Amino acid sequence: MSLFALQFAKTLDARVIATTSSPGKAARLLGLGADEVIDYRAVPDWPARVRELTGGQGADRVIDVAGLLDQSLKAVAVAGHVACVGFVSDTAPPLDGRTLFASGATVRAVAVGSRAQFLAMNRAIEVNDLRPVIDRMFPFERAHDAYRYYASGEAFGKVVITI
Repeated sequence: MSLFALQFAKTLDARVIATTSSPGKAARLLGLGADEVIDYRAVPDWPARVRELTGGQGADRVIDVAGLLDQSLKAVAVAGHVACVGFVSDTAPPLDGRTLFASGATVRAVAVGSRAQFLAMNRAIEVNDLRPVIDRMFPFERAHDAYRYYASGEAFGKVVITI
């Protein structure tokens, strides 16, 4: 999801600040068009870095695929928008209501859009020739290896199991 968000944002000429967990992934994000990349392992206070990169304002939009709403709210601009797409674990970290209130942000859970949004997304994909980033492909017989690889967190893009 993060990589498609990057691709969609770039089709709209948005400035993209991406976060990642390693220098290797950072280089690949830059190659896909990210304007800035923050390695959250090297810079644990990545929301402060986002604010620094945006002249103190914060990001207008944050796509949160990890379920780190408290941090996302610290990175978003006043009256900005946080799209919560998913969680990386079964237990979400606590959300401090004061952080939500102070941000003045709109937080929206994103799961499935409308039919009209789906059609518009498909048009955008076609017009801009967007393609998913595929990290590795595994034959069906190695499906367990594919799941283990995906679970390792090393994948950059989709892990595909072929028949």
